Formats: sequence, C-alpha cells, structure tokens
Amino acid sequence: MKNRIVYFLSFFAFISLLLIGCDDQEESSVITIDSSINGAVLDEVAVELNSLVTYEFDVQSTEKLGKIELIKTVNGVSNNIYVVGYPTSTGEKVAGSVEVTSEMQLTLIAYGNKKTVSDNTKTITIKIFATTNPVTEITLTSAKTGGVIADVGGTITSRGVVWSTNPLPTIDLTSKTSDGTGTGAFVSTLTNLTPGQTYYVRSYVVTSAGVIYGNQQLFSALAPPVPEIPNSGFELPVIAGFVMNPQPNVWTFTGGGAGMQRNGSAFGAATAPEGFQTALFQQAAEISQTIQFTNQKLVLSIMAAQRGSQGQTFELYYDDTLIGKVTPASSAWATYVSDVFTATAGPHKITIKATNAKGGDNSGFVDNVKLIYKP
Repeated sequence: MKNRIVYFLSFFAFISLLLIGCDDQEESSVITIDSSINGAVLDEVAVELNSLVTYEFDVQSTEKLGKIELIKTVNGVSNNIYVVGYPTSTGEKVAGSVEVTSEMQLTLIAYGNKKTVSDNTKTITIKIFATTNPVTEITLTSAKTGGVIADVGGTITSRGVVWSTNPLPTIDLTSKTSDGTGTGAFVSTLTNLTPGQTYYVRSYVVTSAGVIYGNQQLFSALAPPVPEIPNSGFELPVIAGFVMNPQPNVWTFTGGGAGMQRNGSAFGAATAPEGFQTALFQQAAEISQTIQFTNQKLVLSIMAAQRGSQGQTFELYYDDTLIGKVTPASSAWATYVSDVFTATAGPHKITIKATNAKGGDNSGFVDNVKLIYKP
C-alpha cells in the first residue's frame, strides 16, 4: 500500500511539472503600442523647422513588461533617450517633447517579461515640412535656390521662396516666387537683386492650415568691380627710413610734411598693416591721385594711426566733396571708412588731407587705401 501511495504522488508530481512546462510554453502575452503626435494619433508628421513636437507612446500588455526604451535617430545616429526597466504594471506611458532641427525617428521598444514573448516596436517619423536649398548660380542681379516639400498628405495650394535684406522674410513681401503646388522638389529663380547686397531667403508653403516656412539661407549678390587705387599700400618707391615727397609716385604729395615712412623709421609708427611702408603726414599735409571711376556707390576705406600720443585728423575728399573725417583713436592701426558717395564715370580725384587740428607738431600715418562698393 505504501509503495502505491509513493508511486501515485510521484506520478502526480511528474504530471504537474509537465503541465507547468506546457503552460509556460503555451502562455503568450500581447503587447500593443499606440502613438500620438501633438495630440493626434499619427505615425508620421511634418512640421516647421525648429518647432517643438510633443509625442506619446501608450504601451499595454497582457503581462508585466520587461523593459521599455525610447531611441531617437537623427541622420542615422541613434541615441537611447529613455529607459524604464521592469515596469510595475502591464501598462506604461512614455511622453515628452523634442525640438525639430532635422528629420528624426522616435522608436519605442517594449520587451516582454518572459522569454517566449517577442519584442514589440513602434516608430514615429518626424519630418521637416519645407526645406530650402543652398543658393547657387549667383550673379549681380539673380540667383537660384528652391526647396523640398515633405509628402505627408494634405493640400498644398502654393509654394516657392521669399527673400529680403532682413531676416525671416514672409510672403507678405513682393520679393517671392510662385513655383507650383504639391510636394517634392522645386527650383526657384531670384531676380532683380541689388549687386553686392546681402539677402535672407527661405522656402514657403501655403496649406489649408496656414503658411509654413523652411530653413533660412544667407547669400550676397555679386558686387560689380570697383576701381583699384594704384600704390594703395605705399610700397613704391622702396625707401629707407622716411622720405618727404618720394618720387616717382602715382600719389601727389602736397605740403612739407607729406611723405612715406618704412617700418622702423624715426617716427616710430606701429608695423605697417599692409606691406612695409605707409603714408606719413606731419602737421598740415595732403596726398591725392586721380583715377577712373564708373557709375556706382562707394566708400573710401583707409587704415590710420597716430604717432604715439599725438593727434591728427584726416579729411577724405572725392574731388572737392568732403566725404569723411577720421581721427584715429591711438597709435594702433584701425580701419576707417568715409560716408557713402555716388561716383560718376570718368576721372576723379581722391584726397587724404591731414588738418593738424590740434596745432603744433603732430604726425599720423595712413595705409591700405581702397574703394568698397556699397549697394
């Protein structure tokens, strides 16, 4: 009898183990993941550049979850931004927000608590609705750009680019293109640009929900050639020390204190910012030369410095028109520019005149004289 009881118990234990093993093999859990973007149940969305997007993943399981992790992928590079190990329930919400600076994917992975349960994933794709192409084929008055419109459904009634001399131009401006409708790539031609002017340009899309803009590009239209000033750095003739009225020279030196000096001269000027020599102005003196101009707006640019603590004031002339007055701040070289002036085609004289406004024996220096186009 005792042997029968032992046999019965052993058999029961064996059957129980088999049943437990079968249960473990047959038991299956179902994991579901719902996602939403900005409050809407979506797997993909296109938004404006630099916008803030809110997302939420709602994970439900018929058994306790093993682990939840959220991975953000940008330009093929993935980073784990959220991990929960062994949540305490069969449900879990993962929510947050992200600033969209480029297209990205948010992938949530929910791991089952048992080895027989497969992992489940859900991916949200966040696209930039409109992008602006780099600006190419830039000329004096035109350029090319365009953009790409993401295909995420919806109606697009107009698209193109808009540009301005101010940042973040809007379609209220007349300086814009209209380049069809719909998604995909488009090409835009910018016209009637001002030579030498710097512009901001960005794509735009008109939808039933409003206007969306792409990223901003910055470019400058080509500037027309400007007259070159011969011997602008006072490198000819080559001198030693300093020389008043050095010849031969394209510059005309007027006054006993008008000349040139070389690095290390007795005047003790700071090292020339361009080359080895500079113009020298002692007391009241001036230099001038006549060059050929075209019809354009310009400024006259010079680099200037004082001799030690002395003080000179320079007047800048286009023919007989005063276009600027410069008093260098110190013995350190700095760049100074005239007011904008309108040149006409033909020969005109530029003059740099030291007024010696403080009186006495004052000296100053000038170098790197040039003309700069102004739109």
